[in-house]
Amino acid sequence: MPQEENIITSVKNIYDNIGKEFSSSRQYIWPDLKPYLKNVKSGSSVLDVGCGNGRLLLGLPEKTKYTGLDISKELLKEAERAHPEHKFYETDITKESLWKHLPQYDYIFCIAVFHHLPTKKDQLFVLNQIKRHLKPRGKILITAWNLWQPKYLKYHFDLKTKLQNPHFVYIPFQGKPRFCFAMTTPYLKKLLESVNLKLKVKKSPHNYILN
Repeated sequence: MPQEENIITSVKNIYDNIGKEFSSSRQYIWPDLKPYLKNVKSGSSVLDVGCGNGRLLLGLPEKTKYTGLDISKELLKEAERAHPEHKFYETDITKESLWKHLPQYDYIFCIAVFHHLPTKKDQLFVLNQIKRHLKPRGKILITAWNLWQPKYLKYHFDLKTKLQNPHFVYIPFQGKPRFCFAMTTPYLKKLLESVNLKLKVKKSPHNYILN
């Protein structure tokens, strides 16, 4: 769909434009993630869906068999510079051509990416692919920004955007608007039910956490 593809392209373009600055603001592991990362076993295979600058590696064991995927060429340059020993691929995670070449993994992470997917179709597709590429007894962690926290509420009052889709909101970074899809707990639970993924949805002040 043209509109959907335009939104995904806009997300890619914004992160390519702000890559270095955004990467410099993402040099540590969020507190919400630490309890999950500490349970990753050394030698495990990890798929990082929407890896950005590869910062997840800061919280993983050294011997992790890691693969990172991202749509932003500039963020991947930062990832490769910081972690040259690991594999990174520039790709659109909503395209089937990517997934059919990937194996199964012990752990699949999708951190702060899900809210950039513009349609329910894209969201369900990515969830299905994550499910398919998880090893038996593997673990999944997905997070999406909690866009209902007070600092973001003012961005929900753009009438033109809300008429397009009530979930749509544009959150700026250094003055540049980034497309986001404002999730809710009931919405996320319905998505998980639709693909039969047995994950719990937890809401923290900053994120929705699916695990």
